[in-house]
Amino acid sequence: MVLSSAIFLFAFFPAAFAIYHVTPGIRAKNAVLAVISLFFYCFGKLTYLPLLVGSILLNWGAGRLLGRLEDKRARRAVGVTAVALDVGIMGLFKYLDFLIANLNALLGTHIPPAGIPLPLGISFFTFTAISYVVEVWRKPANMARNLIDVTVYISFFPAIVSGPIMPWKKAAPQLQERACTAERTARGIRRFLVGLAKKLLIADIVGKVVDGIYAGAVLDARLAWLGAAGYAVQIFFDFAGYSDMAIGAGEVFGFTLPENFDRPYRALGLTDFWKRWHMSLTGWFRNYVYMPLVMSRPLQKLYKKWSARYGRARANKLSILIPMAVVWLLTGLWHGPAWHYVFWGLWHGLFCALEGLGLIRTKGLEKSAGGRFVLRLYTWLVVLVGVVLFRADSMAQAGRMLAAMAAGWRFTAEGTFALQLLCTPLAVFVLVLGLALSVLPDGGVKKLGAQKWAEPVGFALSLGLGVLCVMAMAQSGFAPFIYLQF
Repeated sequence: MVLSSAIFLFAFFPAAFAIYHVTPGIRAKNAVLAVISLFFYCFGKLTYLPLLVGSILLNWGAGRLLGRLEDKRARRAVGVTAVALDVGIMGLFKYLDFLIANLNALLGTHIPPAGIPLPLGISFFTFTAISYVVEVWRKPANMARNLIDVTVYISFFPAIVSGPIMPWKKAAPQLQERACTAERTARGIRRFLVGLAKKLLIADIVGKVVDGIYAGAVLDARLAWLGAAGYAVQIFFDFAGYSDMAIGAGEVFGFTLPENFDRPYRALGLTDFWKRWHMSLTGWFRNYVYMPLVMSRPLQKLYKKWSARYGRARANKLSILIPMAVVWLLTGLWHGPAWHYVFWGLWHGLFCALEGLGLIRTKGLEKSAGGRFVLRLYTWLVVLVGVVLFRADSMAQAGRMLAAMAAGWRFTAEGTFALQLLCTPLAVFVLVLGLALSVLPDGGVKKLGAQKWAEPVGFALSLGLGVLCVMAMAQSGFAPFIYLQF
């Protein structure tokens, strides 16, 4: 069960809303949310409920120890063990077959794959659990009051499948006190419906064009560029739509989940892009991987050595390369156990590093309208190459797509026919609409949103979108969210 399924929209969510709101007191409400969230997870696959419960108990227990221990060595041992177990369990389920396949290819062995199915949401609830343990490790006062609070935090049903990943420091106060007003509920429902529309009315329609291109036997530059641009639109509206739905559902239950997107396709460079795209994941890697690496003793020693040799300014730039490379390698692997994800992460990391070193001078270009246009064009080109790597089933398929984008300018009748078949009037309209909504400035929308009449009109429009979504569901059936596979 996911947030866009009929059973969630018309059965689970209304029932959860009703039960939660008739329950008195914050403690009882948290207990109800814990049960509801575990019940929601059972719909993914009941087999993996013990895994989720085990993760909750492991990290709750580690937090209790970290909150009580005073000895630094003992605290470090508990913290490192808990994080290692979290990462190890995720690695076992997610990367074991990838490791076996690469060992077989490298050593010529014939180790059979384990064939372990990927548990629903394991990447997201593992990172959420690690956030709790690390925050208590850093400051014992951050320890949760009880097991129910940790259960709600790790398994909260709107976010467990695909995020956003909420830091424990932001979640803890909300578990103790939150408001569920009629105004907030209406705002949450409106945002949920807008997110549902992004998914069903834009991402799913464009996705059919993209799937047709990647599955087709004919490929030329027109189809390849259409597939890249189409997937850029599809993945944005699919994932941003899910994030809106999760944030809206959280509002209904009194929670403020972190924002995940801030108009990323208007970014001025790749560094700016990653300040706007999947912001909760970027923040997680910054807080729990990048900064600890930067402040680690080995890198601090290396920084001092480079500082003495090259000066502080150059040493500052050089010292970011190692932690940045680690973060981007892990970002690629986090998205999936395949080489095309690894190269996707390193591709983005390369341009972030070039910008960080000053070899691509984004700051100077930002000052003029022409420079900003060049930066946005550069960002789009890098992102489009990246989405080809991300969408492909293998490096071979990615190479075929990229080769067609670069050199497939000899058109055939078969390619023209395939293009005409895929580009229905509806698909073209939705693709153009998606591109326009992705890149146009939102200043006018913000001004309109500040008007007194905007609130009721916006809610009425969102209800209209909800009706269109129900019609789309009835006609097209169900298409899973892209990030469910991670």
